[in-house]
Amino acid sequence: MSYDDLKIRLEEWLSELEYNEKSENTIKKYKVNVTAFIEFIQDKELNKKIYLDFVKKLEVVDQYLPNTSNSYIVAINKFLKWLDLESLLIKQLKIQRDSSINDYMSVSDCKRLLKFAKKNNQMDTYYIIQILWKTGIRISELKYFTVENLDTIITIRNKGKIRNIPVISDLVRELKKYAKSKNITAGTLFPGKKEGKMFVPSTIWRRLKKIAGQARVNKDNVHPHSFRHLFAKLYLETFPGDIAGLADILGHNSLETTRIYTRDSNKEKELKIRKIKFS
Repeated sequence: MSYDDLKIRLEEWLSELEYNEKSENTIKKYKVNVTAFIEFIQDKELNKKIYLDFVKKLEVVDQYLPNTSNSYIVAINKFLKWLDLESLLIKQLKIQRDSSINDYMSVSDCKRLLKFAKKNNQMDTYYIIQILWKTGIRISELKYFTVENLDTIITIRNKGKIRNIPVISDLVRELKKYAKSKNITAGTLFPGKKEGKMFVPSTIWRRLKKIAGQARVNKDNVHPHSFRHLFAKLYLETFPGDIAGLADILGHNSLETTRIYTRDSNKEKELKIRKIKFS
């Protein structure tokens, strides 16, 4: 199959993914990953050896960590399978999981971010933080927080699944009051520059990094998953062992994914060890 043929087939595959309602972000990621592979091949023969050579190249480039390389393998494998070239598929790289989670946010960190967001009069950012750490939703799911949907249960559609997210009544009241104060009568609670559209996630994280610097919160701990992780830790502290309930709220297919949140940070492990009486 020639370079041009692969490019054409890639566009056909992406169109099929869009028809099957794959998320926009997933399609973009697959396109980037598979395009890089096709550019690497150029007009060479498509075979398993060249696929392995491509992965080896990823491994020696510092920016491609094993889990990133695996995201390329997942995308390319799906594309090759769609082409009926299953004999070319390769296995993902094995990753030694760290038994600790170190880049996490504490409740006090989160409260400091809230304090400085309010101090900067960035009330939209303030309420976004409130939503993220009190519901555990993904940042991409903020779009479901609209004037029309605002209630103690919000229905979210993501990754081909529908789930109901409980929202504490105090937060619902605050958000309704916020919308009224900003004269937001319909659509997203957090409108951006484009009319009717929420401002983009990258804008949110730029703001959060800036606020983290002002609040003297470790910027490495302020990332897309930190609020979700904080919510999960607090949930399990309140309802120990309810992995299934947490998985349902977070929208995980596998309980193994949810169990990641049961791991302690190195700091938490150290504090626990200190409490052990050895004499």
